[in-house]
Amino acid sequence: MQIVEEIKDRIDIVDFISSYVPLKKAGRTYKGLCPFHTEKTPSFVVFPHTQTWHCFGACGTGGDIFSFLMRREGLDFSEALRRLAERAGVTLEPVGPRTEASEQKRARLIEMHALAAQYYHHLLRHAGEAEEARAYLVRRKIHPDTVERFQLGYALNAWEGLKSFLLARGYSEQELIEGGLIVKKEGSESTYDRFRNRLMIPIRNIRGQVIAFGARALNPNDVPKYLNSPQTPLFDKGHTLFGIDLAAPAIRQADQAVLVEGYMDVLSAHQAGYANVVAGMGTALTEAQLQQLKRLTRRLVLALDADTAGSAATLRGIETAREALERSSQPVFTSQGLIRFEKRLDVDIRIATLPAGRDPDDILRESPEAWPHIIAGALPVVSFVIQTLAAQTDLSAAREKTRLVRQVLPLIREVGNELERDHYISELAQRVKVSERTLLSELQRPPASSARTRTVVTSEADGDREEQKPGFGAEEHLLALILYHPHALAGANEQLAALGFDGVSPSDFQRSENQSLFPYLAHWASQQTHVEDTRDQLGESLAQLDSILHQHFGFIRERGVQLGDVPSRLAAEEMVKGTLRLRIRQVQTEIANLRLLLDEMSAEAAHDEQRVYSRLVETAKQRLHALERAYDRCTLMGRRREEAVRLGLS
Repeated sequence: MQIVEEIKDRIDIVDFISSYVPLKKAGRTYKGLCPFHTEKTPSFVVFPHTQTWHCFGACGTGGDIFSFLMRREGLDFSEALRRLAERAGVTLEPVGPRTEASEQKRARLIEMHALAAQYYHHLLRHAGEAEEARAYLVRRKIHPDTVERFQLGYALNAWEGLKSFLLARGYSEQELIEGGLIVKKEGSESTYDRFRNRLMIPIRNIRGQVIAFGARALNPNDVPKYLNSPQTPLFDKGHTLFGIDLAAPAIRQADQAVLVEGYMDVLSAHQAGYANVVAGMGTALTEAQLQQLKRLTRRLVLALDADTAGSAATLRGIETAREALERSSQPVFTSQGLIRFEKRLDVDIRIATLPAGRDPDDILRESPEAWPHIIAGALPVVSFVIQTLAAQTDLSAAREKTRLVRQVLPLIREVGNELERDHYISELAQRVKVSERTLLSELQRPPASSARTRTVVTSEADGDREEQKPGFGAEEHLLALILYHPHALAGANEQLAALGFDGVSPSDFQRSENQSLFPYLAHWASQQTHVEDTRDQLGESLAQLDSILHQHFGFIRERGVQLGDVPSRLAAEEMVKGTLRLRIRQVQTEIANLRLLLDEMSAEAAHDEQRVYSRLVETAKQRLHALERAYDRCTLMGRRREEAVRLGLS
């Protein structure tokens, strides 16, 4: 997007980041303590000549002013763009007619939900019919200030209570239907309130705007017990975290987020003073939710009900989880899925073990002082699985012991850090009383799925030539391939895994707008079946959710249309090559930056500091060589396959 480049040109990155982090000039660069993790020796470096930053410490990440602001303030790309545009004195381009209408519709729906929340809250406080709801809150030990902070409410046991209230204030029935607040009667044009005789819990986005409701039944005979708003232009449960608006400052301050399951868990946690707690929307943990949390912290603890946490390790066999993850870019809530999350998103995920038969709400109401000890005792995913499975296994039986080892080793194989792998091998060996050498031997065997590894094939025609169009480079090329060949993304991820690498992820993109657009494309690619029918729907959904990303989506779609001509059988291989090229470029930049730091290091610089940066250079070079070998390998295999096809041998 040209507007992004204009903003970068107008805002000096050193001045901007200095408003958050004290920086000290060091040659052509500036150094400071990383704002995203605790450290004593500065590892955070700003490079004015490229208008970028990089943490060479625990974070190991970098970016531009957009990615810095998004991570520091927990913003999405559009909000960061608006803030930086205002700071730079840049006027954002007017949106198109359809997008402008979508923005107006979105603003109306947000105002409507705010009014609905006020209506429900007023009823809870003053209506005689809400006595049962007030009594329920007293039984659950929810304090009045918590009721106010979360703006809890009550829906009348009436068919048209909210409907009449909002129609009288100028909203149409169609708007109420689109917002999910009323329902059309089956086989009729008449409508009625979706929520009746329920405790109402407003669901907000990170900006504090009400976008949906959760509703708890007060009558034991009413089902379901919890009823949520449906999918609307404002609300996507896979992208939403309950309590994120109130939790964000506390998450940043604690540098840790705690994820629980229910609304009441969050209410009790905040009431007890633990404000870094959020909840999902009753679905499996999604990458979009983790991306939100990642902007605030890299440390996540799952404090789930005991039965849910235990099933994370045992509901599926490890191979079933592996196959599911390879088929889809969507996360699977199993132990293996969490390991993939850690690698792809660079987050530290741990699981807190709760006392049997008690959920977070019970603990926080009855013994809140125990909560920090439970969270502090959270285990890494692999350790949790080892502990859980060992407790369920007769370790005196050789067959059972073998089964446990075969379940855990695939998880350890997924761990990217060699020291961590060694630690888990040692932990497993102690648990099952088997030598580490035996386990290492088993670990080094190729996984069973390798026999099914697909050959990587590439076409030299399109992939190697970066498009020579303004703003349409290698990153946009890859996004366009996904847009025009969505079915190929799962195959590309399989091929990357066969080469020893993670699948395509947001971190492969350096441009913030591309990093933000990719999760939407990946989610769409994993779900849709009829490409042409749903590509327009994807654009319309983006227009409703985010007008700025919708503009960028339109640019990708228009400028990359010729990539629809790439043969379907080659699309996955093109994605593999495109991803490897992006990663090679990133590592080359990292090496260049490290060498610059070394070259400008004074003679008086501590020998230890020089050694650290030299070691980082060597490590980066090893990663670069691995990427280059993989790229050469897939290119060579592609040529061989094409030759075999030409000769009629395949």
